[in-house]
Formats: sequence, structure tokens, C-alpha cells
Amino acid sequence: MGIIDAAALRKHIEQLTAYGPRHRRNSEAVRAALDHVTAHLTGYGYQVVTERYGDAPHEVNLLAERAGTDGGPVLELGAHWDSVAGSPGADDNASGVAGLLELARLFATGPAPARTLRFCFFGGEECDPEPFNGSTAHVARLDATGEDVEGVIVLESIGFRDPRPHSQTFPEVGDELGVDLSAFHRADFIAAIGDEDAGDWLAAIFAGGRAQHPPLPVLPLPLPADHAGDGARSDHVPYWDSGRLGVMVTDTTEFRSPHYHRPSDTVDTLDLDFAAQVTAAVAYAVRALASLPGGA
Repeated sequence: MGIIDAAALRKHIEQLTAYGPRHRRNSEAVRAALDHVTAHLTGYGYQVVTERYGDAPHEVNLLAERAGTDGGPVLELGAHWDSVAGSPGADDNASGVAGLLELARLFATGPAPARTLRFCFFGGEECDPEPFNGSTAHVARLDATGEDVEGVIVLESIGFRDPRPHSQTFPEVGDELGVDLSAFHRADFIAAIGDEDAGDWLAAIFAGGRAQHPPLPVLPLPLPADHAGDGARSDHVPYWDSGRLGVMVTDTTEFRSPHYHRPSDTVDTLDLDFAAQVTAAVAYAVRALASLPGGA
């Protein structure tokens, strides 16, 4: 199936951040980001679908899919391509876009999976006060058409790592749910956050982490959708709201990174070998989940 290339991740992130913040007020950066994603997906052999949810240049999702063989429920993979104003958004979320492009490259060739894979590059995640605009519009379209989509795995900031002791903090959700997080005081793991029905998906990502060399620590967190707190802050949320599965794969952003939503969120602050391991773990999970006819 191939390997995830840390150098390729770096190149994607460098190019995505070169034009500054991918924010709705920066039309040049928006256009460059969309062109970058489209060009690479096309180069991998995909037909790219532009899914507009408004008239503004930034109100765009880009979709590409690898058709499956069994006609079962679609498995979607997502990442938001936009960033906040004032930040180049290397970790948040050029790292997620880079990882998703690498996944698209990996799954573009070889035997077709049993289940159709759809790669979704969402706009409008970083909108205030109403976030997740692109994914919300996409899920609304799924509801309107009745398309059978089981859920989504979202890559949300996957490149920051700090192995020093006590470099990781957590919101109060661990205490509230009775989860002991004391072993995860080093910011060297990836979190996989899903709702309570996503156990098989979380287990697949955990297995993907263990399959890496060296093993990648994965913290699987099944949370009640109505009590997810900071676990409900990305494009998986509209899927939860529609009754679908949703998992967010994340380095936990501001709970470890001092660069979150700041001008200092640059590629040189990231650990691209870590990001490559995270992407490879997700690829392992997707490969397993996509081989299951009719859903997990």
C-alpha cells in the first residue's frame, strides 16, 4: 500500500502556509489552498467535486472518492483547509490537510476497497460564532439525498509533539467522566475522540498506532455526544448531530501547543515524523474498516 512520507507532509504544509492565513478575508490564500488540493487530487487520478455552500470564494468543500466494490455505506475522511485570521495554520490545520492528501494518494491505487472512501476537504471550520460551516452543509446534503454514509474520521491538527514530562494538559472532561489521564502527561500521543458508538473505529485507530515502528501512543476517548466539551470542536460534530459516527484524530491543539491560533503556528514548530506516524495509523484503521462489507 505504500508508506507515508514525512517530507511530503512538510512540502504540503509549506505550500499551504506560504500565502498566509487561509481565512475568508485572504482570497489569495484561499484560492492557493483550493488550487493546491485540487491539483494534487487530480494528479492522483481523482475526479474532484466542488461542493459550494454559498457564493463567496471561501464557501467551498472539495470532495474526491475511491469507489468501493460492495455498495455498502460510505466511509468519509475529512480535514478543514481554512485557518483563523492572523495565523498561517501549519498545525491547525495544514497538517490535517497534508495527512488527508497523503491518505488520498495511498488509496488511489491498488485493489479497490470493499467500501467507498470519500476524502472531504471542508471549508468554514474556523468561523465565529457559527463554526463547521462546510461540514454542516455537507451533512445536510447527505440527509437531503439519503446517501448512506456511516460517518467520518477527521484529521484535526496532527503535527505538534512535545515529549517532555508534564507537557500535556487536559480539559475537565477526564475528571467528569472518571477517566484517568495521568499516564498521558507527555504530549507525545495522538487522541482519537469519538462518540460512544464509535468503539470499533477507535479500536482500529489504536491498533494502527500499535502497528507503527516504534509504536505510536494513541489515547482513544469515547465521549457522550451531549457531554463532549472540548471534544466537540471540529467537523465530526455535524455527523454526531445527524446520528452518524464521527471520530476526531487530534494532537489536542492548545492543550499542548503554545502556537495554537497564533502567528507562530509554522511548519518549523511541528514534528513531521510524528505526523507521518499519525497518518499511517489512520491509514491502517481505514484499510481495516474499508474491508468490512456493509459497515463496521
